[in-house]
Amino acid sequence: MASHPGAGARWLLRGGLVVAGAVLGALVGLVATFAHQSMPPLGISLALVTSTVFLVGARLAAPSRAGVIGAAAGLLGVTTLLAAPAAAGGSLVVPGNTVGYAWLIGVMAVSAVVVSWPRIQRAPRRRADSMNESLNEKETVAP
Repeated sequence: MASHPGAGARWLLRGGLVVAGAVLGALVGLVATFAHQSMPPLGISLALVTSTVFLVGARLAAPSRAGVIGAAAGLLGVTTLLAAPAAAGGSLVVPGNTVGYAWLIGVMAVSAVVVSWPRIQRAPRRRADSMNESLNEKETVAP
């Protein structure tokens, strides 16, 4: 049995990451969209910071961009859905005021930046051939 997953398993993993990210993104978007109008300017600030931290965490946690793309899609989907006028003439969750526009533009900008941010590769570290080599190197160093 190979140690690396096959192509089918990789697509299944990416699909799972997209779905999980979208569900969590929708949850964060729902809470942040309802909270952004509360206590201005604290509400919008906390909503944008929460969304940013969530998306950055999704970007760092997933081995590919699939998780953060799903998270951004869920976040933006719920946000735009709640910004649309209700069919039956109901009230809007995101009104057409300065805070509402700042929330819509801010969450779009944060999503675009986090999704397009490149993964930073760390330089590979040279490992010691054995435990004795690393001990010998430590003994030869003068204090």
